[in-house]
Amino acid sequence: MAPKPPNDPATPETGYDKTTIRRIEKKARERGYTPETDPKIILAYVEDAPRSGRPKKLSPEQEEEVIKALSKNSTTRQLSTQGIANLTSPLIQGGISARTIHRILRRKGYKPCKPTKKPGLTKEQKLARLQ
Repeated sequence: MAPKPPNDPATPETGYDKTTIRRIEKKARERGYTPETDPKIILAYVEDAPRSGRPKKLSPEQEEEVIKALSKNSTTRQLSTQGIANLTSPLIQGGISARTIHRILRRKGYKPCKPTKKPGLTKEQKLARLQ
């Protein structure tokens, strides 16, 4: 059985079904979109509404403080999430857990890495450098 052609000519162009397009158009009209007078579509007409759920513990500014504390120097870059939490807890009212730090770092694209240690020079290498 061959697939049925789309009824709505906008479907091949947008990749959305006609019912989806109509639902988006209805929502836009409820938010003030009038194509008869002004056909320009503003983002406020079609963007997602706020959703329910637990609010974030930290504001974006506080998350930036965590990242700033982490990338201050090589010592802070080697801290564990608990160490970062201990370092930044005085800055944030109510404190912050290591798990929250972990979520922030993952969201910002940080990945775990082991700091490399350079081996010390042997006596022969030290003498070779002096010559």
